[in-house]
Amino acid sequence: MKKPALIRSPLKWAGGKFDVVPQLREHLPKAGYLIEPFVGGGSVFMNTDYDHYVLCDSNPALINFYRFLTTDTTALIDRSWSLFRDGGTREAYERNRQTFNTITLATARLRGEYLEWAALFLYLNRHGFNGMHRTNQKGEFNIPFGKHSLPYFPYMEMRLFADKARETMTRFVCADFRITMKALPDICHGISFHADKLSDAVIYCDPPYLPLKDKDSFTHYNGKAFTREDHRLLVAHLIQANKLYGVRSVISNSDTEETRKIYSPFELHTLNVRRSVAASDKGRQSAKEVIGVYPSAPECKSEDAHDEWLKVVSSTEARQPVNPEVI
Repeated sequence: MKKPALIRSPLKWAGGKFDVVPQLREHLPKAGYLIEPFVGGGSVFMNTDYDHYVLCDSNPALINFYRFLTTDTTALIDRSWSLFRDGGTREAYERNRQTFNTITLATARLRGEYLEWAALFLYLNRHGFNGMHRTNQKGEFNIPFGKHSLPYFPYMEMRLFADKARETMTRFVCADFRITMKALPDICHGISFHADKLSDAVIYCDPPYLPLKDKDSFTHYNGKAFTREDHRLLVAHLIQANKLYGVRSVISNSDTEETRKIYSPFELHTLNVRRSVAASDKGRQSAKEVIGVYPSAPECKSEDAHDEWLKVVSSTEARQPVNPEVI
C-alpha cells in the first residue's frame, strides 16, 4: 500500500494536528520513544517516525477504538462498514448513539461489546455534527446528527494506523495525564530513566486549549473542564519529568497572554493555523498557536526558577492514585 506524504487519522478530531504536522516535526527531538498523554485523533503518531509509541488518553472509548483497530483490524473494519452502510439517517444515528451510550455507561462489558463499542465510536465520529466528541455530565455522548447520508469511510487510514501501531509495538494507556506522568517508568518498560541523563523518550502534549478572547474554544477534556490549574499542573509534571528522568517535552496551545505566562518555562514558537473543526462556521478562521519546547536552549534555562513549579506537583501527589489501564 503506497503511503501519502501526510497520513490522516481515521478519526475527525477537534483541534487535530494534521495541518501543523510539518511545523511540529521541526521541534520534536529525535528519540526512540514518543509518549502522548493526550493522543486525541493521533495525527502526530501517524506522521512521525519514532521506533516506539505510548499513546494515552483519559477517554476510554477512544482508547478502546485504537486497541481494537490494532489487534482486530479486519473485524473492526467489517463491523464499522456495516454501520456506515445502513446508518445514514437521523433515526439510525440516534439509535446507534443510544447503543453506544449504553455500552459506555455499563459497569461490565462482554468481549463482543468492546468490538461494537469501537465500531460505534467510529460511526458516531464520522456521522455526528462536525466530528465533535462531547459528553454530558452523565458521561453520555450527545453530539447531534450531522446530516451525512454517506460520509467518508476511512478504510486506508484504518489500515495504515493499525499497521504502524503493530510495527512500532505501540502501547495504549487509558489514564488521566496526571497518572500517566507519574507512571512513566511503569508504562514505558523499554526506556531507561535516570536523573541528569538524557532519556530516549520525548513527551508531546496537546491539551485542551486555553480560550481565545471572543472565540469558541475547546476547554473540556473527556467531559470535564480542563482548567488553568490543570495547565499549570501539566507544566509542573513536564518539568519534573525532565528533572527526574531527562525526558524532553513539546506542547501545543493557543497563543494568548495567559498561555505564554503559564508555559513560560518553555521556549515558545508561533505559527498560524486554520481551525478545521468548530462548533459553528464562525469559528473556521485563522488563529495563532504556539509550539513550546522544554528544556529550552541551555542559556535560556533557569533551574532555580523552575524548581518553583515542582512544588505544584508535590502538593497534589497525595490526592492522585497511580493506576493506569495499559492496553
